[in-house]
Amino acid sequence: MKIAIFGASGFSREVCDIAFISGYEEIVFIDKAENESIGDFPVVAEKEVCSLAQVGYKFVIGIGSTGIRKEIRDRYPDLNYVNLIHPTATFGYGQIKEVERRTGNIICAGARLTNNIQMGIFGVYYLNCTVTHDCVIEDFVTICPGANISGNVKLSMGSYIGANACILQGKSIFEKMIIGRNSTIGAGAVVTKNVPDNIIVRGIPAK
Repeated sequence: MKIAIFGASGFSREVCDIAFISGYEEIVFIDKAENESIGDFPVVAEKEVCSLAQVGYKFVIGIGSTGIRKEIRDRYPDLNYVNLIHPTATFGYGQIKEVERRTGNIICAGARLTNNIQMGIFGVYYLNCTVTHDCVIEDFVTICPGANISGNVKLSMGSYIGANACILQGKSIFEKMIIGRNSTIGAGAVVTKNVPDNIIVRGIPAK
């Protein structure tokens, strides 16, 4: 199997680890400018994307920034994007089928997703994050290492949840705790109320 990873930074190397352990034998990185290699894997310029697609490469976007992931997907909407799931990630009843209905998600080692979670596309679920029951995760969301998303939470499109942040539980399946579009939750923050669109909150409680 062949896969091309957009990005050539630290996170893209972690994505390469997941690809390798998932059985991909031919792996390349895509960067703005061609470099020689990262470890045993070549780095090719972005101008090679169409050539890679023509010879059967699958694609994933190994970039943590929610906005850049969206820009790349919008620039190349017709590529064969896939999910990458580390084998140590765990899922509640029926949840893996929800993942398989989506595309472009990266789920790292130790991530825990329970059940009845609605998922979007091109999300990043970093190391050891948790997402529990009845959440809604929209497109292009990033959940950083160790972050905890309690039940009945909605993470709106493009939201970014910092490392070890905690989003407290919403009131019910019908009245969720909402993190607004393109908003950022600082590392270690504890969110106790809804967060509007396009802002940054931090601290305990998050403000």
